[in-house]
Amino acid sequence: MESAQLPHFMTQALPGATGYLLVAGVSVFWLVLLYLRSQPKGLPLRLAVYPVVALIWLALFSQRRALDAGLREVVERATFMGLVMWALLTGVWLLGSLLRNHSIMDIVYPLTPWAATVLAWLQAGASQDPQVLLLLACATAWAWRLAGYLALRYLPHGEEARYARWRERGGATWWWWSYFQIYLTQGVLIWLWSWPLALALGSNTGTSGWAWLALAAWAVGFVFESLGDLQMHRFRTNPANKGQVMDRGLWAWCRHPNYFGEAMIWLAYGLFALATPWGWLGLPMVATVFWFMNRGSALSMTERYMLKTKPGYADYMARTPAFFPRPPMGRRGED
Repeated sequence: MESAQLPHFMTQALPGATGYLLVAGVSVFWLVLLYLRSQPKGLPLRLAVYPVVALIWLALFSQRRALDAGLREVVERATFMGLVMWALLTGVWLLGSLLRNHSIMDIVYPLTPWAATVLAWLQAGASQDPQVLLLLACATAWAWRLAGYLALRYLPHGEEARYARWRERGGATWWWWSYFQIYLTQGVLIWLWSWPLALALGSNTGTSGWAWLALAAWAVGFVFESLGDLQMHRFRTNPANKGQVMDRGLWAWCRHPNYFGEAMIWLAYGLFALATPWGWLGLPMVATVFWFMNRGSALSMTERYMLKTKPGYADYMARTPAFFPRPPMGRRGED
């Protein structure tokens, strides 16, 4: 699909000369800031990868007319989704700065890819393909359930401890540096994870076997995440459990059933994408989600905090797998 064939709003949203300069300028400025703030240690590669990804994507997008027509359509759709996410997260950053509470980033996290996916679907003609509609239904249920849970968890208690520590360390520059450290960093990551969604929106073949496999994976993920969150909420709100380790229900099967559930949901989006010609390109992004949830900062930060604050957590770690569930061994309580 040529850009001229895209709906008017979508073609206007895709970067022109001004857009190229803006994206490139922000990305280069981001790299310079990372370098200056990390001296004398040098540029931190694990953080520099995010602005570099934006620059690489900009170069790819500028050459999209040389790509296969189907892949070009995916590149344009993914770019549109990225621009939607950027605009949304910029607004959320402004709100979080006014409220002095950047925990709202966690609440908006699932709504960001959902909003980008829905707008991309609408602006591309609102396909009525059954598989696309099933994908949208799954994404909607996941995004709003998770956002609602996180809002109930974080909003009544002020800014979450992690963001509060960053605010304290950031000092007078935190009001603007938070845009890069929190919103742009997580925005690039979420956008990369959303590649399968951009791919899956191109389905036009009706419901395939991949769709039913995706639905099964999504159901497993949704149960683990939503039931795990519910069980943890009940545990935390019971005063008798203060200082104790949650090792019951799904939390006896693995230490992070919510992270496992989240990864399975993104796997489902990758399986939806496999029904499209270029769907295999979403698989590396699914693998990234699994790595992040199992080995990356999502799990490691939580584990370090729990070891410091929960005396029985080391024992819990010894008898319970971190991520992939298995039947409980040596469980101390019943759900």
